[in-house]
Amino acid sequence: MNILSVGLHNPLKILKLWVAFHLIVWSVVPWLTNTALPLDSIEAVLWGFEMQWGYDKHPPLSGWLAYIFASGLGDFGVYFLSQLCVVVAGLGVFRVARYLKMTEVQSVLAVIVLECISFYNYSSVEFNVNILQLPFWTWGWFFGMDALDNKKMRSWIALGLCVGLGALAKYVAVFLLVPLFVFWWQRGQLRKALFSAGLSVAGVVSMLVFLPHLLWMRENDWMTITYGLDRSGSGNAPWWARFWYPVQYLFSQIALLIAVVVLVLMIRKRSERVSSLKGASALAFAAYIAMALLSLIIGMKPVTMWAVPFPLAIGVWVVSRYQAELSFVRVMKVSVFMALLSIIAYSVVYGLGPRLRSKPHRVNYPATEIASRSEGVWHQLYGSGLPYVIADEWFGGIINFYGRDKARVMIEGELARSPYLSDVDVVREGALILWMKSRDASSTPRTTMDHVFPDIRERYPQLIEKEDLVIPWPRRSDGKEGRYGVALIPPAAK
Repeated sequence: MNILSVGLHNPLKILKLWVAFHLIVWSVVPWLTNTALPLDSIEAVLWGFEMQWGYDKHPPLSGWLAYIFASGLGDFGVYFLSQLCVVVAGLGVFRVARYLKMTEVQSVLAVIVLECISFYNYSSVEFNVNILQLPFWTWGWFFGMDALDNKKMRSWIALGLCVGLGALAKYVAVFLLVPLFVFWWQRGQLRKALFSAGLSVAGVVSMLVFLPHLLWMRENDWMTITYGLDRSGSGNAPWWARFWYPVQYLFSQIALLIAVVVLVLMIRKRSERVSSLKGASALAFAAYIAMALLSLIIGMKPVTMWAVPFPLAIGVWVVSRYQAELSFVRVMKVSVFMALLSIIAYSVVYGLGPRLRSKPHRVNYPATEIASRSEGVWHQLYGSGLPYVIADEWFGGIINFYGRDKARVMIEGELARSPYLSDVDVVREGALILWMKSRDASSTPRTTMDHVFPDIRERYPQLIEKEDLVIPWPRRSDGKEGRYGVALIPPAAK
């Protein structure tokens, strides 16, 4: 373990290795094991293709960035973008720790401890709104601290940008202010912050950044708000659920932090009884408590993945509270073990998945062949590029991203989810309808088009069902094939 000993004397080398590990290994491994982007990632690319100020589920920033990186670097670009978010957030943790007068060794350990949390390794492969907001949390905290302590207007502006851009990724990003305000309260600075002109400037900047999306929401029936409320799944819950949801949520988060708990138990005996760094507990735990209280007050059921940014400062608290530098080698061993375990687990689950399980993972779908075969049906009949696809976000995203024609997608055939399209466009130019009939081409029963798209025949009576596409699953040894239903809406001019 010589490298660990070297790291104790030159911790920045460890930090650079951590950066390289994420940007290279965690970008390359899924690029090699997967034949399709994960669902959230391909949906983000699909959104970005339309370049709107909002989409049916989320604000626009994740879609814009996913599309830009995918256009330039393909699948690899999306995986790299996800790891870039993790790395920039980790560097923000390091900067916060150094600002709080932690040593270089302590600050690097505060970052490395994040390897004990699956949000930042195994789960980080799937670029989505949760991953994108990570950098805005840690750098928002840093700029807020720097702005108040040093009276820097540019840092207040930067805080406003972090909040505004974070909200353009996902609304829950505004929760980054909760740990920051509690941090100021714990350090006796809250009154100074609240009466600071800089905080008002930060608020104005964040609102200006967010304003175009707000106007878009107003014009589109507040669809992202409706999606968030539906996602909470609390509409028809019994009266006692408001008390159970926060408890369930907190226990699920503790389970996700179990490796950190084990690490603390391993190092606490070697540490002396010291108080944690003032404000560290606020950064580490305030967002959890705020979400649980919100759930209790309004009866909302929090989604586990909403908490992806919440434990970003857990390492700052652990290292300062338990003097983790005294157990440097042990902390490094545990963190490296968790990092390697995660990469091995991912490689096995998705790299060997086609041979180990009957039901394919989404990332093991034959995306390129699905797209080319679907477009081929259209080309053969009409001799022109495929203009529109009616499918769910998964198959629509596959044809849009992996196909040559870059067909626009009416998500699940619902205009409400695709407000940038219209039935008039589809009738005039025609469209292909695609759905999964069966994961095993030889099995019955098979999912019908009317089951997937209940009103599609009524809206497009001219549609024609075509012969199914039967496509082998990649890298399987049993020869199984998937069966995909295809129908066409002929162009009006043809």
